[in-house]
Amino acid sequence: MRKQERATAQFETGLPWEVFARAWSLAEDRLARLEQQLLSSDLRHSWICRADFEESAALLQLEGQTVALQDLALVDANTAPNDATPAWHKARALLSLRRRIARAGPGKTLTVDGILALEARMVECLHEDPNEGLGEEAEADATPDGDDKLEEKRKRLERWLAVVEELQSTPPLPAAAVALRVWRRTAPLDDYDDEIGLVLASVLLWHWGKTKGLTVCLGIGLREAQRRLSDEDSLGVWIQRFCEVVQVAANAGLDNHHTLNRGRGRLVQLLAQRRAASRLPRLAWLFLNYPAISTRFIVQRLELTSPGSSWLLEELIREGVVEEVTGKGRNRAYSLV
Repeated sequence: MRKQERATAQFETGLPWEVFARAWSLAEDRLARLEQQLLSSDLRHSWICRADFEESAALLQLEGQTVALQDLALVDANTAPNDATPAWHKARALLSLRRRIARAGPGKTLTVDGILALEARMVECLHEDPNEGLGEEAEADATPDGDDKLEEKRKRLERWLAVVEELQSTPPLPAAAVALRVWRRTAPLDDYDDEIGLVLASVLLWHWGKTKGLTVCLGIGLREAQRRLSDEDSLGVWIQRFCEVVQVAANAGLDNHHTLNRGRGRLVQLLAQRRAASRLPRLAWLFLNYPAISTRFIVQRLELTSPGSSWLLEELIREGVVEEVTGKGRNRAYSLV
């Protein structure tokens, strides 16, 4: 009897399963395929590095703002583009946010203090000097400043986390959809509710074991599906749309992995005849990890002189593997063809 009670209790949530069942099934299938490919791939780290950049840019696009990936990639060279816009600074902050979460994991992130620290980190990043280091290895310990509204904000977050706790026995995809809907309706933070809410939905899928990291890029899914999650939709339609976005995001992730794998194949062929001491293989891996790379970043990472980095780049360009993507005289960036 106890086993039977536990089994039936898992679905006593009143969700309209019949509305979103098909979308849920398709999303589960595509997401499982993406996770399987990434877990067995030696390009997993490269895929994640690129996804951080692409998702940060996609979240900006949802607000009608754009930032070029080659400009955003300047972050890890501790450099800002000459015409750095507010959108660039915000994308830079979102990039830092995703990296912070990846280091901390869902256990530390899904707490009141953890979520408040995300909001504080966003604010801090927008006021930091980009030339003083917000690179890949930056370790930020931003904590929220105290104010009169802090206690009320903490209570709102505690209520949302209580909802997350109640959803533990619901399957992860519908549960994450419901948690995001509650987040959107309660708006527990003062700033950046929409962006942080979408990132936290991905964290929940990680927390509940559906993924092994922030591999569900909801910003990319919403952008590619060319739709928004509307608060006016019924709960069943909301969950259906959420699952459709996850499916589109997983498909985009599979395509990106396939493209990256083909690019790696071309690089392997090119490097097969190079001597073991050559720095060209290290440069090739940098191109796999980043959507675009500046010459300054190459100099820093490979400990080369500017002429030395230019010589390596020219060799890759001659072979048709790399191309210049900015068309600028300064802060030029290159990416895999």
